[in-house]
Amino acid sequence: MFDLILRRLENTIIAITFLFITLLAFANVIARYVLHASFSFTSELLINLAVLLTMVGASAATRLGTHPSFSLLRDSSRGALRKVVVVVICAGMLTFFLILLWLGFETAMKQLESGRLTPALQFPQWIFSMGLPLGALLGAIRSIQVCVIELRGGEAFKGEEAEALEVAAAVEAETELLARAHQEGGTPATPTSGPKEGGR
Repeated sequence: MFDLILRRLENTIIAITFLFITLLAFANVIARYVLHASFSFTSELLINLAVLLTMVGASAATRLGTHPSFSLLRDSSRGALRKVVVVVICAGMLTFFLILLWLGFETAMKQLESGRLTPALQFPQWIFSMGLPLGALLGAIRSIQVCVIELRGGEAFKGEEAEALEVAAAVEAETELLARAHQEGGTPATPTSGPKEGGR
């Protein structure tokens, strides 16, 4: 349940942030070449939204296992050695995210205390700067989660695409098995992994 909430939070932030970046960039291009004007606030927003997108994207990449995390060492090791490699990788990632969390939060608090505002929009700068510690916090949680799953014998470093391919391969194999049983004249077994009656 916690993983589902975290995944939806990451995906929602990434989607909304990317949508706003796209719309702002498009509006700025239209303003420059059609209206011969420029929105001064767009660059300010784009930079801060890009920071948020990068940090939350880093957390999602940790979940999907798409970081360059010494995969050759991890995949080629077995048993206790694999666990040691996973712990070292996760410890390095966790350290990196915790440093970013500390520095980002400290920066945001200094901006809050000084009352610093953004140049164009005159918004409190600390609101935008909180994107750094937020993404770092999500990344730290994901690093711990990945480490626990791997040490329990699970496969945490697996992307959603790989999972989807595995499901598709299983369905295809089951379909071939049913077709073969039907051709031989036998009664095919009831699919165990197929959708139940009345389901999607």
